[in-house]
Amino acid sequence: MGSKNWGWIGKYVMVIFAALILGAVLSNLALFKSATLGNPRLTAALLVEFIAYTAALVMLWMLGWQAAEQMRASGERLAVVATIVVALFTLIITAIGYVVLSAFIDPFTSKSVKQAVDWVFILGVVAAASWFTLALFAGADDLIATVRGALGGKKSA
Repeated sequence: MGSKNWGWIGKYVMVIFAALILGAVLSNLALFKSATLGNPRLTAALLVEFIAYTAALVMLWMLGWQAAEQMRASGERLAVVATIVVALFTLIITAIGYVVLSAFIDPFTSKSVKQAVDWVFILGVVAAASWFTLALFAGADDLIATVRGALGGKKSA
């Protein structure tokens, strides 16, 4: 899979887990649950959770992008697989991003605003899923050959 070391992934995974754990722990502290920020429904716990989960999503996106860049630099076959990776990460982050944003804005939004946000994310997820499907179709042969090569099988031409 190329000569460059893939050990950098561990750094991203550690930061993602740290953000998720810190967000969960801090948002469950009584101090954060009771402190409000101007609006009784906007607590420090909700804000900390939103920031932590958003940071984890940003780091996940950066991990996917960096992996794709390394794949592109590794060779022609992996360059096609890199497009699949970016499309997959985009789909995952868009879907999870909806959950994170929705949990944060639900206490403050009207039903009509919530429906508008829902539809923006529905369109985003459908677009990301379509991109992933097309990238997967276009790169299926290279993906299969890459997986075979990684598992020690014969590379197909």
